[in-house]
Amino acid sequence: MSNEQQTNAPADKGQKEKRSSNVLSWFNLLLIIILFALAGAAGFFGWQQQQAATAETAVLTDRLNTALQKIEASNARETTLMQRAEALNTASQNLAAQVAHNTERLGKLPGAERQDWLLAEAEYLLRLASQRLELERDWEGAISMLTAADNVIIETRNPRFDKVRAQIARELMALRAVPAVDRVGAIFRLQALQEQVTALPWMPEKLIAEPVAEEEPLTLDEQTWYWNLWYTVRDNVIRMVRIRERDEPIAAPLTPDQQYYLQQNMHLMLEQAQIALLREQTELYEHSLQRVSEWLDAYLIIEDARTRAARAALSELQAWEVAPERPDITASLLMLQKLVEEQRRNGTVQPTETNVDEAEEAGTEEDA
Repeated sequence: MSNEQQTNAPADKGQKEKRSSNVLSWFNLLLIIILFALAGAAGFFGWQQQQAATAETAVLTDRLNTALQKIEASNARETTLMQRAEALNTASQNLAAQVAHNTERLGKLPGAERQDWLLAEAEYLLRLASQRLELERDWEGAISMLTAADNVIIETRNPRFDKVRAQIARELMALRAVPAVDRVGAIFRLQALQEQVTALPWMPEKLIAEPVAEEEPLTLDEQTWYWNLWYTVRDNVIRMVRIRERDEPIAAPLTPDQQYYLQQNMHLMLEQAQIALLREQTELYEHSLQRVSEWLDAYLIIEDARTRAARAALSELQAWEVAPERPDITASLLMLQKLVEEQRRNGTVQPTETNVDEAEEAGTEEDA
């Protein structure tokens, strides 16, 4: 019996070793499968993140291209407007030269012919004043044209046209009573604000540490070992941890891409404000500047000289009246045309001081 037990003992031992090796093999196989599954899952998630990043990059690229196209279009419109302004200035200079030339010629004309020329010039100036105000929104130009027309009517020395002068005076008063907008100056201020946007202290640059009130140190007699230990621990904790109490939640710092797109959006809003100013679209102008003001409040991190200057310029631009109500200045033109037509229909010319002087000189020559 003991011999049989000795014979079966090695066999049982071999079976146990075989079973343990099988269990270890299955465990290794399971571990390999788990590792492959984890690697596959990691690769799948990485591929998904790469696809999402690629899609986001494509969207950002499209937005950037759109923003650049809008900026190029705005620059083209700005160039066109500046060219129109230069053309208007040239036309004004030519008109002034023509008026001076006509005045010189009129000074050499006698009697009724000279008065006809003066009335025609006054009518032309009144018509030009109305066009300046209605088409070009040029308040100063309209005032200059009305003043020039009044001076020309004075030269006629005809009391019949005093009513026209009175109407011109009322129209000048109405124009000066309305605050005119310096559109060129406003556009230059908006452009200066555009250039200043990139120089402002935006959120991602740095976070300013809030000042901490320093306590007066203790004297040497009071600085015992436990006080020194307490101050050392406290200073280390304060350097590592900073607690800020805020009534409102602070916005998360912007990424560089978000900061760039924020600045581009502000550029576009200021361009839109310039266009609204030229077109006298009050709601669009106010909305554009309000959006810029909200972005300044939300994403500017500190208040320094640059920030205060930008806010002051923006507040001044917001206070301007973009589309003031234009008074009607056509009554003087209609009145002058009516009087001239009546004078031509009657075929008579009211005597002026020039005509009387010429008649007296002619009579004196005949008597001599």
